[in-house]
Parts: sequence; structure tokens; C-alpha cells
Amino acid sequence: MTKRGVAVGALAAGLLMVAGQAVASANVVWCTFDPPVQVVTPGGSHLTVNNMITMSMADKDLAKLVTGDATAAPDGSGGTLITVHVSIPQGAHGANVLSTNHRYKVTASASTPGGGVVLTLELDVPAS
Repeated sequence: MTKRGVAVGALAAGLLMVAGQAVASANVVWCTFDPPVQVVTPGGSHLTVNNMITMSMADKDLAKLVTGDATAAPDGSGGTLITVHVSIPQGAHGANVLSTNHRYKVTASASTPGGGVVLTLELDVPAS
């Protein structure tokens, strides 16, 4: 083994350690999960709404108490209005919610600085 090979290997290992720590520190601050909700449109189509919920890592035990549901109704223009309710448990230090339907590429977001609230989001999808 040459000195140059050892030096390059040590440098690469050092860079990987630094990069690994940066990713790990981000995971300590937030925990994210994505519970899907199924809805049936007035036209009979089955759609999935993904709710990405981001909370403080300090609230990781409360994360399992987050609940969500969705309803679908006509939007008046031939499409469907999906109303999503996400309940953030009491005692949480806040949450960010991003609701998405990937099939129609529609999203809505909401946040709260504390717990004990129900966030309501609306997704307007075209005729389905």
C-alpha cells in the first residue's frame, strides 16, 4: 500500500463520517411518517391521500396518536373536493402536515405550533 492510497482512503472515510453525522443530526430534530387515507369519489373512484406528518423528535411517542380521515364530495365543477382532517394529540410541540394525491398531483399543507388541534386540508381533484 502506498502513502497516497492510505491518505486518499483516510480522507474518503473522514468525508463519509462527516456526511453521516449531518444526516443523523437532521433525524434527531424531526420524525416524519406518512399514513395513507383511502377515499371513494362520488363517481366511484378509489383514491389514496398520503399525509406526510412532521413532528419534533421529542414528540415521537405522541406520533402514534395522530389520526386522520378524509371525505369526498362533488366540488361543483365536475371534480371532487377531498377534505382531510388530521388530529394532532394534546401535548405535541407542533406539527406540519402535507396531504397529497399523487394520481392527480394535488397537494395542501397546514401547520400548528402546538397539539390538541385538528388540521383541515382540502384537495380539489379533477373529474374522476
